[in-house]
Amino acid sequence: MRRRTGDPVPETYDLGAYFGALLASPPLGAMASEIGAFFRNAGNRPHTYTHAQRELVDQVFAADWKTNVVAHLHIQDAISAGVPMRTIKALRYGREEDLSADETLLVRYIRQVVSGTVDDATYAAVEALVGSERGIVEYTGFILWLQWIMRMMQALDTGTHSDEAIDKLIADIESGAHRCPDYRIGTATPMSRFDR
Repeated sequence: MRRRTGDPVPETYDLGAYFGALLASPPLGAMASEIGAFFRNAGNRPHTYTHAQRELVDQVFAADWKTNVVAHLHIQDAISAGVPMRTIKALRYGREEDLSADETLLVRYIRQVVSGTVDDATYAAVEALVGSERGIVEYTGFILWLQWIMRMMQALDTGTHSDEAIDKLIADIESGAHRCPDYRIGTATPMSRFDR
C-alpha cells in the first residue's frame, strides 16, 4: 500500500493520542474523522465560514476553558489561516478590548451557542458575516463539534501543554524564532463525502 506521496506506508503509524484513543471504538473514530474532514474543509467552499473564523473557535474555547489541549497546534494553524497574533493574545490574556468588531461578534456568537443563548441580532449579524444561511448553520455545527472534540480529549486525557510552553510558543512566533507551518500542509484531509 502506498500513500499519495508515493512513499511506502510504514508498518506502524502514530495516529496521535486523540485518534489513538478513539480506536477503542472504530465506528466512532471513523465518524469523528469524517465529520472533522467536513468542518476542516469548509473554508475551501463558497458560502460558508473561513479557515480563520474556524480557528477563532479554538482560541475562544482554549481561553474560556483555560485549557491548552489544542493550543500548541491551533495557535500555529490560526496564525497560518490569518488570525492575527493580537487576537490570540487578546483572548488568551483577557484583553478582549483589543478584538476587532467582527472578532467581538464571532466571540459573542461562539459563547452564545455554547450556553444555548443565541439572540436574533447576533445570529443575523453572524449570518451576514459568513455570507449565507448555509454558512451560519455550518459554523454553528463546527462550534458544537469542536466542543465535543475538546471535551473528549480532556475526558480521555490525551495530553496537553503547559501554560509556559504555550507562552513560549507565542513569544517564539512573535520573535520569528518559530515559523508556523501552513495549516493546509501535514493536516490535509480528503474531502468528506458530504463535502459538496
